[in-house]
Amino acid sequence: MNDTLERDDLMLLGSAMTGVLEPVAPPPSVKAALMTAIRGIPQDSTILRAHEGRWTKVADGVRTKTLSFDRNRDTATILMILEPGSTLPEHGHHGFEQTFVVSGSCRIGALSLRAGDFHTAGAGSHHGTVVSDEGCELLLVVDKDDCLAA
Repeated sequence: MNDTLERDDLMLLGSAMTGVLEPVAPPPSVKAALMTAIRGIPQDSTILRAHEGRWTKVADGVRTKTLSFDRNRDTATILMILEPGSTLPEHGHHGFEQTFVVSGSCRIGALSLRAGDFHTAGAGSHHGTVVSDEGCELLLVVDKDDCLAA
């Protein structure tokens, strides 16, 4: 015997209960707590949980996940992970690129970056190969056109 309600069963139950149940006002303390919590969340906010989103392979041992798009500035915020020993080929940028090293370390040409370091590459710039001996996690803000290449 299957005790699980199917979607159609739930819809039928919901419509049947609409005329039977009387709405109950929550206690004032519960309503106040709920309204305070709702007011604290900006209407235009979003959240992407760690397990959500789609990872894209960019190169062997290198993957990215787009976290958000800013349509007003035409930028994207991206998380990039370089596995130990991985390399990202040299590349250019349509727009600026801001990079924050969340963990690990990497080298961009002769420039070494460690956890907590921040690097900016200007619009139209071209930089050398990115290498990570120990692996690293980078948070990037890039021009929307560079997001497609990343």
